[in-house]
Amino acid sequence: MLRIAFFTTTRAEFGIMSSFIRKIQNHKQFEALLFVGGTHLKKEYGNTIEEIKSLDIKITDTFDYLQKGNSSYSIAKSSGQCGIELARIFKKYDFDIISILGDRYELIPITLTALLFNKPIIHWGGGEFTEGVIDNQIRHMVTKASNIHFVAALQYADNIVSMGEKPERVCVTGSPVIENFKKIIPISKAELFADLGLTNNKAVVLLTYHPVTIELKTSPLQQIKNLFEALNHFDFQIVITAPNLESDRDVIMDYIYTEVKNNSDVHYFESLGIRRYHSLIPYCSFLIGNSSSGIFEAPYFKVPTINIGDRQKGRFMHVSVINTNYTEQSIIETINKSLDETFVNSLKNMDYEFGDGRASEIAIEYLKKIEINERLIRKV
Repeated sequence: MLRIAFFTTTRAEFGIMSSFIRKIQNHKQFEALLFVGGTHLKKEYGNTIEEIKSLDIKITDTFDYLQKGNSSYSIAKSSGQCGIELARIFKKYDFDIISILGDRYELIPITLTALLFNKPIIHWGGGEFTEGVIDNQIRHMVTKASNIHFVAALQYADNIVSMGEKPERVCVTGSPVIENFKKIIPISKAELFADLGLTNNKAVVLLTYHPVTIELKTSPLQQIKNLFEALNHFDFQIVITAPNLESDRDVIMDYIYTEVKNNSDVHYFESLGIRRYHSLIPYCSFLIGNSSSGIFEAPYFKVPTINIGDRQKGRFMHVSVINTNYTEQSIIETINKSLDETFVNSLKNMDYEFGDGRASEIAIEYLKKIEINERLIRKV
């Protein structure tokens, strides 16, 4: 029996991985240990550990490391505290291999601790590029430390091989997020809109805007200000989910709070939760901001995405994704395009490029064949 330790620190990556974690927990050839930390444990981010519990996914332990604030200093302190908490977990629990996803800064202390304890690493989401954030460097650092790579598309597998990783260690699974779409029973429009305070007489857009950590020309305040000023040219109901914990998050949040206070059509939620989020996307005219959900999730529903700035630059993008810079006028132009009937109708026959919902199945078949030995651990 292969004992796999999963580490989750945010609602986003848990939402992507939840189906796979559940399948591993219910599989007779595997044992899953789930360690929950980071923003999952904080009220201001939606206390999303409660959602994990509601899904009947067993939590092995928690690791609480976040310091107050979102400056570079406080995030660096959080990263250090994360390493201390992880040392306790790695010492206390017995497992064979760890599984992590994505490119958040917490992956660095998780990866380092795994290396120090001689535990091989499964990494989901390598081979991608996001030029506008430090996530790009983090992702590549984790790739070089990892022993098994599960990726969303063939071109990402090719990128990993070009980084010097052996092809036999790379497996194209597609994105595991699609499994959620196929298994979650959607909330009815009437129930969902009533829950979120929405009405049927105005179009709905879904907004998530994260700090762009490598952007020197346009300040975070100017970015979020331009976005709202562009949206104010239209008559939308705007549903907003919280930005990630990164430098300058407070600047974005302060402006969002102001908009919520002054406009009854602006609705803010720390976290919608997996089911509400995925149920809402099909009813949206478009997703807007710079979240990866606009790259991976909205295209599945053939809903347009307005992707602002460079945070996601470098990733494969479906034709449903419209890129824009930070200026108000550019954002207005892309909103008009996303609403164009010809453009919207053209998406109906768009092929989805991130798999067919069998990511967990493909990954499990791959893991059935591996052995935890020097050949796996040593990267030569």
